[in-house]
Amino acid sequence: MKKKLWMIFGPVIIAVAALLILLWTPITIKNVTPEEVNQAATSLDARVLKGEDVKNTAETQNYIPIIGSSELSRMDPFHPSSMAQKYHWKNQPFLLGNPGTASLTQAMNISGMSNLKNQKAVFIISPQWFTKKGARSDAFKFYFSPLQLTGFILNSDHGDKKMNQYIANRIIQLGISKGPIENDAIRRIAVGQSITSFERLYIEGARSSLQSQDLLFGSSFLNDHQGRIDKATKQLPDEYNYKNLNKLATKLAKEHSRENDLQIGDSFYRRQLNARIAQFKNSHTKADYLHSPEYNDFQAVLYMFKQNNVQVMFVIQPVNKKWMEYTGMPQSSLDNFDRKIKYQLKSQGFNNVVDLTTVKNSNYIAEDTIHMGWRGWLMLDKKLQPYFEDKKADPRATQYKLND
Repeated sequence: MKKKLWMIFGPVIIAVAALLILLWTPITIKNVTPEEVNQAATSLDARVLKGEDVKNTAETQNYIPIIGSSELSRMDPFHPSSMAQKYHWKNQPFLLGNPGTASLTQAMNISGMSNLKNQKAVFIISPQWFTKKGARSDAFKFYFSPLQLTGFILNSDHGDKKMNQYIANRIIQLGISKGPIENDAIRRIAVGQSITSFERLYIEGARSSLQSQDLLFGSSFLNDHQGRIDKATKQLPDEYNYKNLNKLATKLAKEHSRENDLQIGDSFYRRQLNARIAQFKNSHTKADYLHSPEYNDFQAVLYMFKQNNVQVMFVIQPVNKKWMEYTGMPQSSLDNFDRKIKYQLKSQGFNNVVDLTTVKNSNYIAEDTIHMGWRGWLMLDKKLQPYFEDKKADPRATQYKLND
């Protein structure tokens, strides 16, 4: 009888034990392949954003991260991934952003990119992040992983104590709860205390297990957008000529936005706006991007970059001018935001700013209401191509002096 039971349950017990050993043993048993990194670079998979192993592997290869939000999913022919592939940029974009990702999510993402030190990055800023309420709790919870939490806790005795306190308080405010030991550690950091020896020992063990899980599963069955990129590149001419590409971008934009007079892509318009377009008429007359907790969260992003001497190109993406007129959004609300965010950047030494809110000919610069597309991507590509020639940071460009 015992032998029969073992024949039935033995393989299951062995399999479970083997899996537990794999998850809890901090032994490197798998390396991320170049093919997996290449797929991850355009996957926009949340696991890549929440994990560490794939990103850190990419940072040792010919990739430069472009960090942003949902605009990265607008993979038209002029998207940086399409242009880099077609025109053989020396380094390729590694996309890190999803719908709902904002400053604090990206600050925690950057904190786990240990191999980014003394390298380059691109960071896309969206004005719509800077609302009076700031980051959405549900979005932050979704993208904030236990791996990021353990990393932040264990590194809380390094760097700027006040900034670590601020981040810990924001984690609490946004409703993160991962377990009694982790919660107490965050509470201690939030009030300026060190975590206990027991908490450090426990969280080190938990982090080791989480790293093993990330190593095993973080690059498995990722979204595959290579087909979209290949299809997009086929529409581009073999020879790079900015004027001709600008004409092509305008032509394609017109062809794909025939169903509305707002210069919004037809697929987005049908899916998101058509049935309720009247609701948006003069709906943004009181838009305010000047007063927001997001500015403090954005300061956490700058702090993470400074910690590792990362040279950053910041991109302020535009708002569709036709949409602004339709919704009654005052130009002053965008102008005030623009001045404030550029002051926050440049007063602290982050001087490489590509501002697409001030472009004179803004036709088809956005693919929908608030995200770059078509001509907007092309304008950015013109700046990215020379920037991507060398992924190493210029020390002269990383002389940051953060304000208190």
